[in-house]
Amino acid sequence: MEQSPRTVVVGASQGIGAEVARTLARSGPVVLADIKQDAAADLAAELTASGAEATALGVDITDPESVAALVAATPGTQRLAIVAGAFSAGPSLEVESAEFTRILSINLVGAYDVARQYSAAMIGSGGGAIVAIGSIAARMPRLRQAAYSASKAGMRQAMRVLGLEVREHGVRINFVAPGPTQTPMMAELAADHTGIQLWEGELETWRPRIPDGRVAQPEDVANAIEFLLSDKAAHISLHDLYVDGGESLGM
Repeated sequence: MEQSPRTVVVGASQGIGAEVARTLARSGPVVLADIKQDAAADLAAELTASGAEATALGVDITDPESVAALVAATPGTQRLAIVAGAFSAGPSLEVESAEFTRILSINLVGAYDVARQYSAAMIGSGGGAIVAIGSIAARMPRLRQAAYSASKAGMRQAMRVLGLEVREHGVRINFVAPGPTQTPMMAELAADHTGIQLWEGELETWRPRIPDGRVAQPEDVANAIEFLLSDKAAHISLHDLYVDGGESLGM
């Protein structure tokens, strides 16, 4: 009988999500779920060629029925990484409600619904661990990122409430909050902060320097997610682990 998937990465087609998939595939079967199913399938083929067990499925996290179909197609999931998200930047006075709502629908409502539906499935199959990708912008205000910051802050708090309710049923929920990370999303961020090196900081944009002297690499974030999903983190719940090279000063 074919083994049921034990790990699902939602938002696995590029950037941090792709690196998370590569990392988690080293320890068992992994399903790569993304709205860009073709890109996820290419990565699954790459992992399979290297000896891992990986499959790709499509999902639109803003559509509850699509999320439900993914949950149904991945019975027995014990580890879930929610890495899907969208970035938006612009002067707050110019961000219209439609754009604000779009970002919230992906980063907050969509990500929360993935966690909610998988939590219910995990309760029914003996428990599991969930890690969602957050951002230091959830607690550190960023100029020109009203929608993005609000979406990550809201997601963090909504999932903490969910995590508080499901922990007694065997489901752990945690978060990893990266600072600037070398991904396609950071290219969008860098384009909105022309003329500065993000790790050096700048007073005019209220960006502190990064003590480590560099931005994160995707594997830095993937390693943190792997730890929080593992049994080594069995007594860690509702935690927000910053992977930011010290930019937030540990506060």
